[in-house]
Amino acid sequence: MKDSNNHYFIAVKLDDKTKEWIHDIQKTCRDTFDFKQWVDPNDFHITMHFFGAIAQKTLTQIASDLEQITVRNSFSLEIGQLSTFGQSLKPRVLWIGVSNTPELTSLHHEVQTVIGQYVNTDKRSFTPHITLAKKWANTHTINKENINFTTKTKEIKINEIVIYEIHPDKKQKYLIWDQFKLK
Repeated sequence: MKDSNNHYFIAVKLDDKTKEWIHDIQKTCRDTFDFKQWVDPNDFHITMHFFGAIAQKTLTQIASDLEQITVRNSFSLEIGQLSTFGQSLKPRVLWIGVSNTPELTSLHHEVQTVIGQYVNTDKRSFTPHITLAKKWANTHTINKENINFTTKTKEIKINEIVIYEIHPDKKQKYLIWDQFKLK
């Protein structure tokens, strides 16, 4: 039984400079694409697993187990290419791609192994990304050529994973519930 109505997820936390860089891209995208919801720059992250509502006891056990995998070293990866989820002409999500490095793949696998003891894990393939916007708002279809415009790429350092608690009524919707620094 769930003793919490709050929803949670595990994510790779991004540093402030990376969030600023992504926000600059997002500002350009706002002039080009018509989405209903634009992600607050403080909420940029790379999702590892979405729980939804989960018992606090279970979440505490997961957090304790996640401490074991954060003995791994921090690592770098590249971000930068725009893409979408959903129908190509009326997408649900606009996002920036993340290179799926062996280190990120390994971290994702370890997270799935830890949480798999407590909850069902997602069987879909892992598509690491950073969401910029959600819910296509226009009655017209998206111009595919605009989606393919090349953004600069950026190498970023991954130093931390976090458990976020979701607050849908706030501007910054994701607040850190627990955090785990990599070496």
